[in-house]
Amino acid sequence: MLEKFTGEWTFQHAAHLLRRTTYGPRKRNIQEALDLGLDASIDKLLATPESVAPPVYIDFEADPQAGIGETWVNLPLDDSIQGIFFGRKKTIFTWFYYNCHQEEFNIINKLTLFWHNHFAISDSIGPQMTWDYFNLLRTFALGDFKEFTKKMTINKAMLVFLNGNENKAEEPNENYARELLELFTLGRGPLAGEGDYTNYTEQDIAAMARALTGWSPWNDETEGHFRDWAHDSTEKQLSHRFDNKTIAAGQYEDEYKNVIDIIFEKEEVARHISRRLFVWFVNSDINDEVESKIIEPMAQIIINNNYEVKSAIEALLSSKYFYRDDIMGCMIKNPLDYLMSLTNTVEVKMSNDIVNNYKAWLGWHWNLDKMGFTLMQLPSVAGWKAYYQEPGFYRDWINSASLAIRKKMLSSFHYIYNETDPTLQGFDFVSFIKTLEYPLEVNSMISELCSILFPRKLSQAHKDFFKSQLLNGLPDFEWTVEYEAYLQDPTDDKRQAIEAKLSSLFLSMFSIPEFQLN
Repeated sequence: MLEKFTGEWTFQHAAHLLRRTTYGPRKRNIQEALDLGLDASIDKLLATPESVAPPVYIDFEADPQAGIGETWVNLPLDDSIQGIFFGRKKTIFTWFYYNCHQEEFNIINKLTLFWHNHFAISDSIGPQMTWDYFNLLRTFALGDFKEFTKKMTINKAMLVFLNGNENKAEEPNENYARELLELFTLGRGPLAGEGDYTNYTEQDIAAMARALTGWSPWNDETEGHFRDWAHDSTEKQLSHRFDNKTIAAGQYEDEYKNVIDIIFEKEEVARHISRRLFVWFVNSDINDEVESKIIEPMAQIIINNNYEVKSAIEALLSSKYFYRDDIMGCMIKNPLDYLMSLTNTVEVKMSNDIVNNYKAWLGWHWNLDKMGFTLMQLPSVAGWKAYYQEPGFYRDWINSASLAIRKKMLSSFHYIYNETDPTLQGFDFVSFIKTLEYPLEVNSMISELCSILFPRKLSQAHKDFFKSQLLNGLPDFEWTVEYEAYLQDPTDDKRQAIEAKLSSLFLSMFSIPEFQLN
């Protein structure tokens, strides 16, 4: 079993847990996790989330079935209406960001993105298919991985993306069968011979592709439609990697289930998904120690729980390894984590009007897109390079271009929010520091901000630098005097003076390399 963390449960540990499992944890969430303790915090994180409202139209007015602020989900798509495809699809982007911002204390959105990266899709897939796909990700986020894989195999978005709709008896298409084995379940082991990848062979890919023939996404149901005439109903022979089993003839629409059952008889499936979870939540360095002490126990937990992943995630997040000093802050934030660490952690107020709220997130979406982070348009079926590409892994998120965009985003806050809702101002640092324990004492305030914003403890030199940005050479007591004067007489002039100083402080914090870490 994974060795459980039994050390002192501190604010830093609580913050680390929430940074890895939620988006931009707020101070009140971290404090709640600290008060709850490790076990109760994880119980809350892994609790069944509340259902969420579907996406709504932002600015598309030509659909006679639904207007601005109303949902299009489950309504027929009249593709003769110009712009309706994109008018619907872009709301799924904003729906996801909106829910990442709304979340308080649940792992569901981080896991939804994990599974989106695992069962990656891209290309021009219809909005209803995409919505059904995301619903599937949320439904099985903590559930039965085997059943999840069965559902994904006949999911319409996946059938389109990996050409399952073109997989017919007379002309089998091997795309999905190949990725099912290589990426989704077993993983490609070391090359053992021509066409033999240790965990499976080319023979297995061909046989399983034939077994998966016959499915089409073109129907009115949520899942794909089976067509007898397009299915290869003959017996299929697997290789020695699957113990020379055969896939029996005549199973028709149930044959795909047999394929998944056969694959999941191999314990390597549990190890493969455990490694993917480890890289997502912990670290990219899977050495021999991690393999034996973390991956293997996680895999056994998954197998013992009939491939439900919740218990393994619970063990991982409770482990001593997860709370090691070198694990805290070892990742570079992906673009969405970076954005949410600005909007959520610093308590940026969003519009109460759902349409204006969505429009703001759409503005941020184009910034994320420029940094290589686009939902429903992953760079490959393997997902984002940051979660599989050796040796760089998370470092793939940072280059000269993406770093410039991250810096530019800081100057876009006022513009994006003011354009969608003139009553909003973006950053409101004056209001934010009122949530702190000791905002009147400059050193205490800066130390508390560091514990909220940074995953690693910063040096005194860092804190002195931040203080110099706030005070511009003035003695410490000047902050206390000025801030107290504002609290006693909160005029606009005094607020603007305080806001200017705080802007210098926060922007200096956001600009150092350590803020890019998670």
